[in-house]
Amino acid sequence: MAILILMPDRENADILAAIKNISPDTDVRVWPDVGRPEDIDYAIVWNHPAGVLKNFPRLKVIASYGAGVDHIIKDPNLPENVPITRFVDESLSHQMAEYVTGVIFNHRLRLTDYREYQAGGVWRPQDPRTGNQVCILGLGQIGSYVMTYLQKLGFSLSGWSRSEKNIPDAACYHGAAGLEDALKNADYIVNLLPLTPQTEAILDKYLFSKAKKGAYLINAGRGPHLHEEDLLHAISQGQISGACLDVFKTEPLDDMSPLWRHPKISITPHIASVTNIERLAGQLMDNYFKCQKGQPLNHVVDRRKAY
Repeated sequence: MAILILMPDRENADILAAIKNISPDTDVRVWPDVGRPEDIDYAIVWNHPAGVLKNFPRLKVIASYGAGVDHIIKDPNLPENVPITRFVDESLSHQMAEYVTGVIFNHRLRLTDYREYQAGGVWRPQDPRTGNQVCILGLGQIGSYVMTYLQKLGFSLSGWSRSEKNIPDAACYHGAAGLEDALKNADYIVNLLPLTPQTEAILDKYLFSKAKKGAYLINAGRGPHLHEEDLLHAISQGQISGACLDVFKTEPLDDMSPLWRHPKISITPHIASVTNIERLAGQLMDNYFKCQKGQPLNHVVDRRKAY
């Protein structure tokens, strides 16, 4: 019985130490030092090499290092009938709420504009923007929390999700037919959707054409949600007034990407909601012990929905 940390593109020392702090005697291996593949029954993964999980014949659980599981689901050779779990924690939701709120207030108060004026020695007072309607795309745990957080600050909220959701004092829409109604009055569009085949490239020219003219986009979901060329065109036409982007198809963002230098686009390096290592290790090991005892796991993903 052994745990495998399978995260080729991430630093593994912190999560390894946190796991060992909880259970010093647990056999934990770090890719590519796997040892005997048949020893591995629990894999902690992030952006694993496609097909590699098939090499572990006794694998019982695939645990995502974060809240998202699209990096797992996209593997065409993913072992069948092995449950996938994800990290669920209120700290992620609270961080996201603070990020979204900070971006909105930065835009409303023109703080980025004033920083640029300062660099040029320009004194140019302007009225703050007044938009107060926010549309949240994605009403799962994080999206629902962000919506409630913004409500307490006096924003008017609409939301859209794949399935029907009910949040007090918010206009919630669902399905293809509800998307336009959710968007039509929004001054700010906040994407917090999970990445699935149905939501890939959802932030495209069609969605932008249905938005209120001059709406501002915040993408803190996943990079592949956004059709970058369509966003650039929508901004050039004035349909979208600007954007704050935290996630990208390729990370780090390529040095030559036009997004870097666009005057109406702000970029943050995938920091909107950062995993707390100690909390993550606690959840991972709780599920590991449940797995050993044959007990039901927490936060199991529905493969059909991809979240």
